[in-house]
Amino acid sequence: MRHQRRDHGFTLIEIMVVMVVIGILATFLSLSIGNRAIDDRLEVEARRMQQLVQFAAEQAQIQGTEIGIRTTTEGFEFLAMDNNGLWQSVDEGMLRPRAIVEPFYVELQVEGQKVSPVAVDRLKEREQREEDRKQDADQADDDARLELDSKPKNRPQPQVFLLSSGDATAFTLDLKLKGFPSYYRLDCDVLTRCKLDRQLERS
Repeated sequence: MRHQRRDHGFTLIEIMVVMVVIGILATFLSLSIGNRAIDDRLEVEARRMQQLVQFAAEQAQIQGTEIGIRTTTEGFEFLAMDNNGLWQSVDEGMLRPRAIVEPFYVELQVEGQKVSPVAVDRLKEREQREEDRKQDADQADDDARLELDSKPKNRPQPQVFLLSSGDATAFTLDLKLKGFPSYYRLDCDVLTRCKLDRQLERS
């Protein structure tokens, strides 16, 4: 007696299980690729930040001028001291203000203490700068300069100093993404020797 061989196909349950497994694997792969892309972008931006800080430190020594850094709610920017000893933001060139677009952000620490970013009022700072220039042009004697320095200020102030002597404020500047498990830390010493490291957020 001959037995007929029956070919059994996949059952509906088996097909559904396979589809679920494929879906899970695809999700993990997508997350892995997405995280890698984010980490790469963080690294690129952090390296740019490092290059700008080191360039600013070099320019301070080459040009014999004092340069500062401050973090803002928009990103970070460089300041330069003018002939009256007043700090002014650098508006153009390599050291122009740099935006850090949300959800990315920077965190500054000086001497182990977190420094809050500044909410910059560009209009008031610009008006103050024009007023300073006008007064300096009208009155060039020492008394006028003393008055200029003692007036109420809407002037930018550095959080970090890069001096023409080669000395600097030791600081760390972290570039982060909200909710992302890793970030990049720029760690600079008093001679502006900076190293960039990838860090993991503490849980």
